[in-house]
Amino acid sequence: MIYDIQSKNDLSVGACLVIRFPEKDLDKKALYTIEADWPEFLVPFRHRSIDGQIECTYLLGDRSKLKYRFGRKTAAEYVKFWTELLQPILDCGDWFLKSSSFVLETENIYISRDEKTVSYIYIPTLDDCVGPDAMRDMARHIAELNPVDNLDMENRVLRAIMHGFRPVEFLKIIGAAAEDGKVNEAASKAPAPERPVMAVDRSPKTPEIPENPPRLPPTPPQRPAPADMPEGEDLIIDFDAKKRGKQKEKVKEPKAKKKQEKPQKPQKEPKHGLFGSKKDHNVLIAGAAEQKGSVPPATGVEIDRIRIPAEPIQDVTQSGETALDEGVRLRLISGSPLPKIIDVNIEPGGIFTIGRFDVSVGVKQSDFEFDKKTMSVSRHHAAIERGRDGTYTIVDLNSKAGTYMDGAKLTPNIPYSLARGSRVSFGISGADYIWEE
Repeated sequence: MIYDIQSKNDLSVGACLVIRFPEKDLDKKALYTIEADWPEFLVPFRHRSIDGQIECTYLLGDRSKLKYRFGRKTAAEYVKFWTELLQPILDCGDWFLKSSSFVLETENIYISRDEKTVSYIYIPTLDDCVGPDAMRDMARHIAELNPVDNLDMENRVLRAIMHGFRPVEFLKIIGAAAEDGKVNEAASKAPAPERPVMAVDRSPKTPEIPENPPRLPPTPPQRPAPADMPEGEDLIIDFDAKKRGKQKEKVKEPKAKKKQEKPQKPQKEPKHGLFGSKKDHNVLIAGAAEQKGSVPPATGVEIDRIRIPAEPIQDVTQSGETALDEGVRLRLISGSPLPKIIDVNIEPGGIFTIGRFDVSVGVKQSDFEFDKKTMSVSRHHAAIERGRDGTYTIVDLNSKAGTYMDGAKLTPNIPYSLARGSRVSFGISGADYIWEE
């Protein structure tokens, strides 16, 4: 079955998705089961018959797209992520549903605001909506966009996907890899075994003296060696030492000869009049100015035929700051103590998420995060996407305070085009920015 999903903005219920298919293909058994006990892993929808067609309208409510939560994860987060993603497909048989009627596209998988429930779009048709390889392709795409810190776990996941993807065995492989990682981590942190300490007898011992020790020949007395006389020095005997009762030796050190510098004769100044020549007069004035600590002349003034080059003047903005190379960014226009610039660096097809740092989690969850005290911004507030054609759109992720563009509040899960000069506000507490390209 070939299906087409259309986005719709209903003023009464918000963002919606609409899917139409022939009425003859309706799976009534599945439809009645869903209406009797609606599973939470399905996005709720309402249906009606129009000219032989069944029109299903899916109400997104407070859900947002799962792709805005993609990113690097720890081993524990990785196991939790895949379990929540694949469990609905494993449990759908309890409602007489089939996995081939799920829309297995990363673009149309949703998560609740509390991040506890993953929801799919289900099309109640008798024919299959996806092919046999759709689940494997979805898993491979999600694995590429969600790397894990544990390299061994990531390798096991890729091998399990490439050698036939089966959700039950896949979750077992991830669980086993997580347990192995915990064992290896515990082994690496375990203290090294202590070495046995050998007992050492430290009690004082009396040295043993032999009964008949050998006699050694007497050592002749040694005469003191005569002191060496330093070269280049004379020995002077002081004859007056008898008066003091002793003879004293003095060593006379040679005196270094000082070179007498000849005084330089003062140079005669050329006579060119009473104050010298005009050139010498300018030099004397310049030298006197330096001795007095005066300010040097302005740029471009000639002094003794030497011209001071003018320094290049940098571009200055209206606020007095040096102008920087402008890129794709959000620039603060309010007086709030918030980040002045939010650089949005993404490639075509990429996503840039904006939120607030969550103290309870303790790790970064968005590409840009406001301070934890910025209460008007939600943990997952908005996302900016760059299309393949280079255009930019912004989406509100069901934030509590809302996202505004040019004064109008955005409907959650609906992308809005960004243009140069668009005013974007995150909440109503002063996080007002201008979009610059």
